[in-house]
Amino acid sequence: MRIRTLIVDDEPLAREGVALALAEVRDVEIVGSCEDGPSAVRAIRDLNPDLVFLDVKMPGLDGFAVIGEIGADKMPPVIFLTAYEEHALRAFRVNAIDYLLKPIDAAELRKSVERARRRLGSSDTWRGDLRALVAALAHERAVPDAGRILVRTSGRVHVLDPREIDWVEAAGDYVTIHAAGKSHLVRDSLRNVEARLATHGFCRIHRSILVKLGCIRELVAKDNGDHEVVLHDGTVLRLSRNYRDALYEALSARE
Repeated sequence: MRIRTLIVDDEPLAREGVALALAEVRDVEIVGSCEDGPSAVRAIRDLNPDLVFLDVKMPGLDGFAVIGEIGADKMPPVIFLTAYEEHALRAFRVNAIDYLLKPIDAAELRKSVERARRRLGSSDTWRGDLRALVAALAHERAVPDAGRILVRTSGRVHVLDPREIDWVEAAGDYVTIHAAGKSHLVRDSLRNVEARLATHGFCRIHRSILVKLGCIRELVAKDNGDHEVVLHDGTVLRLSRNYRDALYEALSARE
């Protein structure tokens, strides 16, 4: 049995990478290649492929919207293509849906095809997994982004959860986000980041510094009347007099 396969990705190099890797896989026939969601919907309906490699992030109609147009009950097995890092992949793992991280690793692709091959010869229980994933993502999209911040590095995207972030520092046209012992440089303003983190217990302590209240260990008064903020990891930050009263009030409200 040949696996009639459709490749959907808005990046030409990504489509080419998948096609080259599939050339080494037995019994796979590429029946089409699409660069956007609308053409993918048409191709799935017209070609009725056995397997679809589907990009998650596409302008306009993304991968999940494609599934919405087709319907989870009518979709062939899907292997998602994504640049997202660990945090954003939990939904795939929880719902037992296969995915490949970009750039595509040929060995991992072959493993995914073998898993898809077993699904083709078994029951449709995987459709329930796909429905659960779509439902979970629909719920997540109905909720505001909850302050998540995207960090792009080396062609990949890491999604920072507010719970990971300790403090943020302005750096010209950028901000440096300190999270879980690592620093991430993001092109954004401190004002925008502050607005996104407003409901997650962050407070401005300086015109260029934003800190999570839960990370503060102590406040230290200096001989000249200035104060310092000491975080649980030992980081020492300057507390501006203009923000001191607001910080004290915010800390008191947490008690």
